[in-house]
Amino acid sequence: MTDNVLVTVSALDAGHLTLPERLFVTDAVPDKRSTVPSLSFLIQHPCSGNIIFDLGIKRNIQDYTPAQQAHISQRQPTITSPDCADSLRKNAKPLDPARDIDYIILSHVHWDHVGTPSDFPNSTFLVGSGTQDLLKNGGGPLYPAELFNDDELPFGRTVEFPPAAASSATGPKHTSLPSSTLAKLPDAYEWEWKPLSTFPATLDLFGDGSIRVIDAPGHLYGHVNLLCRIAQHKYVYLGGDCCHDPRILSGEKGIALYDDGKGGLGVMGYPMAKNLRAGLGPDKTLLICDVNTEALTRFEAETKGQGPVETITNGHEAAKAADVVITMLPSSAAVKSVYLDPSTGILSGALASPPDSPKLIMECGTIESDTILSVAKASRETSPALPSLTFVDAPVSGGPMGAENATLTFMVGCAPASSDKVFPQVKSLLRHMGNPDGIFLCGDVGAGTAFKIINNYLSAITSLAASEALNIGVKAGLDPKLLTDVINASGGQCWVTSKSNPVPGVQEGVPSSRGYEGGFRVELCAKVLGMGTKLAADVGARTVLDRPTLDAFAEVIADERYKGKDARVVYKWLNDQ
Repeated sequence: MTDNVLVTVSALDAGHLTLPERLFVTDAVPDKRSTVPSLSFLIQHPCSGNIIFDLGIKRNIQDYTPAQQAHISQRQPTITSPDCADSLRKNAKPLDPARDIDYIILSHVHWDHVGTPSDFPNSTFLVGSGTQDLLKNGGGPLYPAELFNDDELPFGRTVEFPPAAASSATGPKHTSLPSSTLAKLPDAYEWEWKPLSTFPATLDLFGDGSIRVIDAPGHLYGHVNLLCRIAQHKYVYLGGDCCHDPRILSGEKGIALYDDGKGGLGVMGYPMAKNLRAGLGPDKTLLICDVNTEALTRFEAETKGQGPVETITNGHEAAKAADVVITMLPSSAAVKSVYLDPSTGILSGALASPPDSPKLIMECGTIESDTILSVAKASRETSPALPSLTFVDAPVSGGPMGAENATLTFMVGCAPASSDKVFPQVKSLLRHMGNPDGIFLCGDVGAGTAFKIINNYLSAITSLAASEALNIGVKAGLDPKLLTDVINASGGQCWVTSKSNPVPGVQEGVPSSRGYEGGFRVELCAKVLGMGTKLAADVGARTVLDRPTLDAFAEVIADERYKGKDARVVYKWLNDQ
């Protein structure tokens, strides 16, 4: 085939939706909302026909699942006409969706991209790996099955691109092409992911370089983009939700993160809150806070029937209304903001409640010790006006899997004068989210955080040490599984070798066996190791191994192949050298 084939790309109106600016860019106007287009794209290939990239919004909102309709209700106004099929019919050269479209490629299957597939009864659908399983079974707590129609795509005419190593994950599984497929396959169907320029994984759709599928992991399982050649040395990149605002491209704004330190549920907090709601019983009301309204809607839907759930907007409201406030915050800055802000903070909310109201406030994140101690000091200074206020630190160990399975370990710090009364109450709450035998009273406020930091310090160093040892064995030609068995039966055994082995294929269900996706990101591992170094300096403890380990992590994080991966990716970093 020639490598000079060109395509044309035309935008199609496929509906409009209304988005809060704060969910997409930094430094947003808090209440600003913009109604924006949901675009489809018509790509015309001289030999392979007409291709549609994304279908936009469904013509009938009622065709979405009830859970998804609840989310859409927060994106009003939502405009569904014209949809993709209407725009094709009204095109300058009208096209019939039922007859004239050869292929439909979906960047991903979020609600504003799936459109109405039944309008295209003769088209072949091309989607990212894992998409069909995602539609049937969901993809974890952020993407439950309730959000998707399991029959969204025509099984006999849907083809998944092969898995790309860069996007392998714990979630949905690849669906192979059935032998009885009705799909029209491109001549270049034997696809293979290859690097192209700065893209680590691309796929030549028709084998002529005209349309490249780009693996784009991170937004949703199976996410792909397209690179279309419209002239020699000139391309159009179709990003499919990779950038929601042109000011991000210009550098005027940064990309907003949902977990912005305002008290959101987050990856750990969401499953913890679900388990807490299930364990409290129907006579207790659970207040939840998240800047992501979609997460709040989903949480209410998933916990329906377990007991009352109400939403609040900040820590002040939480402390004013509740007897117990539990936070799971990502940083010291977030803790100071959520607890100490004079207008929206937890302590100001506690002061606004009746003075005889018992208040237990608890931070479960891994935060620097001096921040925890500063919040404890501020709480004590509040106590003359509110004698029944108690602050404890209760950092967790166990990661997202432990949060989902309610097997977390909690390390609790509580003032000795009140621990006899307070710790049983703390344990009665934490047992819904963790192993009852793994809830430890470690000492005064701050001791729990110190225990956690020291544990993470050791875990980070053993991640590198175990990876080095196993890499020596692999380079020497030894069987890594047998080597692991021997280590685990001998003095070298540690959590890394026995529970999260860094060598791919040695253990099932661990990050190393799914492309180092999931688990504890190497950036966070380096962060908590640095916290251990700081704690050691604060107390005058000499350390030796932390500096070279931090240097190794810094080198790993600086490499695009490894950053964002589970910390055990240090094995691959070593093995690739």
